[in-house]
Amino acid sequence: MSDPPYALFVLNKSITNEDLNSVLERAYHGDGDSGWNFWVATDSYDDLPACPEVHKPSPDASGTEPPIPSSFVSPWLGKTPEDCAKWLQAMPRTESTDEKKYVVDMPVNPQYFVFLNEFSKDEDLVFVARIIKEERDEMRVEYFPQSTDRVQMMMWTNWQFDERAIMYQRQQLSKKKPDRSQYDGPKN
Repeated sequence: MSDPPYALFVLNKSITNEDLNSVLERAYHGDGDSGWNFWVATDSYDDLPACPEVHKPSPDASGTEPPIPSSFVSPWLGKTPEDCAKWLQAMPRTESTDEKKYVVDMPVNPQYFVFLNEFSKDEDLVFVARIIKEERDEMRVEYFPQSTDRVQMMMWTNWQFDERAIMYQRQQLSKKKPDRSQYDGPKN
């Protein structure tokens, strides 16, 4: 099955296009060159990748393959992970009119995404985020950092989000380092 890519949001102006290219390359190679699984987010739904077909290997990568155009400027600079989540939740769904094809109706994953912030460059981190829907159409965003080389593999094993977030927090506490996560524990 071909899954949609994950949106990658650049939230801080310190992240240059060269840095972004490096993140994409390192994430790709850190996952055994399995595909370009991050789509660099713009603020237009018209720029979303095509929805993948189920049970059909994707002939082309659906994420962003470097190099990023030198003219690219992230429209998400100065925004928050919550802003990114709202944009993803408002993303239009695709309806397939071909009965012989079953197309995934979302061009990017609507629940999980990644972002680069003020800590990403100096600490070599990509933040893994999860959107939790609450009552009355409210939501919250949880996230924790992952090393750039391991982030793409982490995204393929998101059922371990809680365990990895807890492990990250415990490691930071034991090393007496700052906790860069926004995670309060599993919610049932």
